[in-house]
Amino acid sequence: MSFNDGLGLRPGDDGGVVLDAADAHLVAPETVHFAVLATLAEVAAAQAVGAAVVPAAVTVNLLARARPGRLVGRGRVLRRGRRLAVAEGEVTQDGELVAKATITFALL
Repeated sequence: MSFNDGLGLRPGDDGGVVLDAADAHLVAPETVHFAVLATLAEVAAAQAVGAAVVPAAVTVNLLARARPGRLVGRGRVLRRGRRLAVAEGEVTQDGELVAKATITFALL
């Protein structure tokens, strides 16, 4: 089983990534752990790049408290070169932006 499968990530209907956050994903009552949100944003951004990548630098901003329930990650590429790509990953819950990441990926 992969890390993403173990976390519970699955493909979304529109090409994004979905996670139904549950008790195992919480750091405090009714609060999804930062690492879960960062992973969801990073995976969505990596999928947008569309190639085998590993993160080289990650900046994550938490914008609102994420609670148990459906989280949706979507990514977009800002720039892709021969060796590096820069992409963004956004995590929303019920249409509200809860986390945004900017990631520099090394292309493998």
